[in-house]
Amino acid sequence: MTRWGAALLIIALVPLAASAAYPDLLLLGIAVLALAALAVLIDSRRAPGRDRLSVTREHDEILSVGRPNPVTVHIGVRPGHGGVLRSVRPIPAEIRDEHPPRLLAEGAAGRLSLPGTLRYTLTPAGRGEETFGATVIRCPGPWRLGLRQSSIGEGGTVRVDADLAAIRVYEALARRGQLAELGVRTQRRPGEGTEFERIREAVPDDPQRRINWKATARTGRLMATELIPERAQPVIVCLDHGRLMGVGAGALTKLDHAINAALLLIHVALATGDRVGLFAFADQVTVTLPARPGRLQMRRFLDAVRPLRAGEVEADYDEALAQLSRWQRRRALVVIFTDVLDPDQGQALVRQCARLRRQHLPLVITVRDPALEDTARARPVDAPSTYARAVATRLIADREQTLELLRRSGVETLDADARTLSPRLVNRYLELKRRSLL
Repeated sequence: MTRWGAALLIIALVPLAASAAYPDLLLLGIAVLALAALAVLIDSRRAPGRDRLSVTREHDEILSVGRPNPVTVHIGVRPGHGGVLRSVRPIPAEIRDEHPPRLLAEGAAGRLSLPGTLRYTLTPAGRGEETFGATVIRCPGPWRLGLRQSSIGEGGTVRVDADLAAIRVYEALARRGQLAELGVRTQRRPGEGTEFERIREAVPDDPQRRINWKATARTGRLMATELIPERAQPVIVCLDHGRLMGVGAGALTKLDHAINAALLLIHVALATGDRVGLFAFADQVTVTLPARPGRLQMRRFLDAVRPLRAGEVEADYDEALAQLSRWQRRRALVVIFTDVLDPDQGQALVRQCARLRRQHLPLVITVRDPALEDTARARPVDAPSTYARAVATRLIADREQTLELLRRSGVETLDADARTLSPRLVNRYLELKRRSLL
């Protein structure tokens, strides 16, 4: 019932209330109230219902975790009896789309005129499958007295996966030459690399070892050989999904942040011609994906990491990284996404990375926890906050100690917060390629 319908019923109650003083008005009051209620009922039945409303929901086939994903709901109104709309005016309505309850929604309910479109965003906090419900529409009748509520649509299942939106943003900025907006440096220094690209005229900055004397003698002009980083090199993404990777770092877990960053790294590595593989472990090795080139490898990676969840056990670096050395024989860039808080575990990671370094180029990636850093910086106001600050400070110190030991052992490290992890990782990968460290 609308406010106008409620007002009509209140007015209709006046003769009935007056019948207390004037009994002759009783039948009149009952008749007026009945007519008002009948008018509200008839109006609500004349409002558009399931037979006249249509709903179409549009969204990406795969939603990106940690990102606002746009959802569009189109509501149409079919003609009434006689083949024409009963009203030429737009129909005001209240709309509520039954989105998956575990996904944070902004703007999933509102008022609009039908036919119309409801646009809102969904931000998933974890990977998996989620289910939509129906779209609830509440419309008034032509007299604006009664309301009719309808649930339309069967809903549907949608898959939530790693942050594919970051790849689309990267590609769009790359096409416009604006990767600096993402924090990615794309400058290539002349003469770096080991693989031949072309012969060009020399410039004053070219080192003498790059001068191509045969081409110089043939053309009569000073010519230089330009080299680029070697392609078709193996890059192994090594994902730790032990207990510590289930800790939240902002809205997502560290494991989800790691998978998002790994996805962008794989996209860039495949685009540069390298081969990419996957090695996932917790207390034992869970997934291995041999290094291969081509765009299809991205789909294989997504399928392989989809079931991965942070477990309740500690990562076993000794077993996992020893098996990695046996599994990957050719020298490769081994990008290890992990977290280190326990000193004993840190020692195992340092020991195994030092062994890996004899054959491979290990790069250890850690995601900083902003909540832990905020606790360490907070000014204590009572005993519990003092204790929490002491624990947080100790954990950060142990972590920094492990990272410093890795650096002293010659192991590449990258410690970043979730906001800058992906561009910093891509920059480090491109830097290692330019320096021909593989």
